[in-house]
Amino acid sequence: MEDTLTQDPAGRAILALEDGRVFKGRAAGARTRCGGEVVFNTSITGYQEVFTDPSYSGQIVCLTYPHIGNVGTNLDDEESAKPYIEGLITREFSALASNWRSSETAQAYLERYGVPVIWDVDTRALVRHLREVGALRGVVATDGTAAEKLIAEARALPTMAGLELASRVTSKKKYEWSRGSIDLAAGVAGEVAAPGATQTASAGGPAVGKVKHAADSDGEPRYKVVAYDFGIKQNILRLLVDYGCDVTVVPAQTSAEDVLALKPQGVFLSNGPGDPEPIGYAVGNIRKMLGRVPIFGICLGHQLCGLALGGRTFKLKFGHHGSNHPVQNLRTKKVEITSQNHGFCVDPDSLPASEVEITHVNLNDHTNEGMRHRSLPLFSVQYHPEGSPGPHDARYLFDDFISMMKESV
Repeated sequence: MEDTLTQDPAGRAILALEDGRVFKGRAAGARTRCGGEVVFNTSITGYQEVFTDPSYSGQIVCLTYPHIGNVGTNLDDEESAKPYIEGLITREFSALASNWRSSETAQAYLERYGVPVIWDVDTRALVRHLREVGALRGVVATDGTAAEKLIAEARALPTMAGLELASRVTSKKKYEWSRGSIDLAAGVAGEVAAPGATQTASAGGPAVGKVKHAADSDGEPRYKVVAYDFGIKQNILRLLVDYGCDVTVVPAQTSAEDVLALKPQGVFLSNGPGDPEPIGYAVGNIRKMLGRVPIFGICLGHQLCGLALGGRTFKLKFGHHGSNHPVQNLRTKKVEITSQNHGFCVDPDSLPASEVEITHVNLNDHTNEGMRHRSLPLFSVQYHPEGSPGPHDARYLFDDFISMMKESV
């Protein structure tokens, strides 16, 4: 028997694209409508990490994996304090959660944060369309708005090219981060938390594991790192702590002078949303710090490094979004399976070859995935070596950052 959501006219949803194509489905999440650039993500796991990645600000995400919501949500899998996706598109959306770590259903979670969901959609047809024509502006409506009005609204949205979003998602003030990764093996659902264990506070959830902290370093040397927040993911911060860093996070527009005044042994440039070219303030700050302190950038941070070194960036047709992208390390010739989320790329031919070495290349489309300055302590990658929930092939880059700081002492 068909469920009540299908029978209820208010449970209908529409995705309208700027080119006039319309997809109809069922509604979940919040009853509202939101617009943004429509992209697809090919990850099989980690939908909550996708929801809460600030790099998705301004975007509606179609998940190609068909079953979403079945493991619920919990505080420990968040990459930030709230979802940043504008809307969600999926084939099947579960109103029930079945996982020992879950503290809230995906339905309740997205509804609470005002994110609309359209499901029972032919996501394969949508993805094929986006691959053919490129990422499109679109509107997801779960509030009954007519398709013709939604198409007009989609066409009126700003394009992602030229859009500066880092200042929208960055932290408002400087803060210290000392929390490392969570050891799930140290906790069992339903048991009382041990000292130092994390609690899933939402809905009174149980302890799920022991949290590592900077204070648990057993006397190992630590390195003071300042991390620029252009839309930083929490697992990056957790891994920096795991690898021996005391981390201070600063807002995106913090000046190079203020960062250097903190006397860091290394500077980290984070991921983030939007077009890198309008973020001129960050490019200028990187140039001021170049050669004065070791620098490690990922994703948007990588693109900003490219601009600071004299290169150019360009928009990809439909971007790289997923956790299964093959990248070759040109130094070792090894292939890494990587997590990626970006719509812009550094043009390797625009970089001065005498100063910059290309270190990584994407094996799907041969775009630039990494670079290193030949004489100064700076390297960056386009993908996400912190990969949460995975893959973990590229975590050696955190060791490389530590080694670079050791050599610069």
